Amino acid sequence: MEVLVYLAGRADKLVSKQDLIDHVWQAEVFAHGSLTGIIAQLRNALCDDSKYSKYIETIHTKGYRLIADVVTVPKSPDLREPRTAGDRVTSLVEESKGMAQAEDGLLHTIEVAKAQGTTYTELRAATRLAHLWSNQNRIDEARALLQPIVARFSKDIDTLPLLEAKALLWDLTGGSIK
Repeated sequence: MEVLVYLAGRADKLVSKQDLIDHVWQAEVFAHGSLTGIIAQLRNALCDDSKYSKYIETIHTKGYRLIADVVTVPKSPDLREPRTAGDRVTSLVEESKGMAQAEDGLLHTIEVAKAQGTTYTELRAATRLAHLWSNQNRIDEARALLQPIVARFSKDIDTLPLLEAKALLWDLTGGSIK
């Protein structure tokens, strides 16, 4: 995430690999090959492609450029810590509305992904929704959502999104995936 934030702060500018390593990891020992892996994980999370990039462009042997539109959202004064019980109730209501909107958005994404046959998008959205439901103690719903999607994948495939879904499902089922 720190790599993405650093690139976002320099949107549309070439950022050398060494610059990323120096500023994100500072004095830590770091291998250039690991940076390539981290960029690949970011692309995977963004559903981006290195050949037909929409977000992170690779400039061969030089570095990377974030080519997506970057919008800076100022911190709202409403995000302050609640000072009174009334503020806390208001904050909880707003948080609840936000979770409901997130849930609606994820359910919509799952429906669209099913209609388009984009299984990995469906898997990612379902995993995020299952996490949300798990945090709300809606374990049975989370398990019922995720189990059939994970079951559609071959047992020989182990991509990062599938591993994350399997790990969550493992937790939701108490350590046994059927």
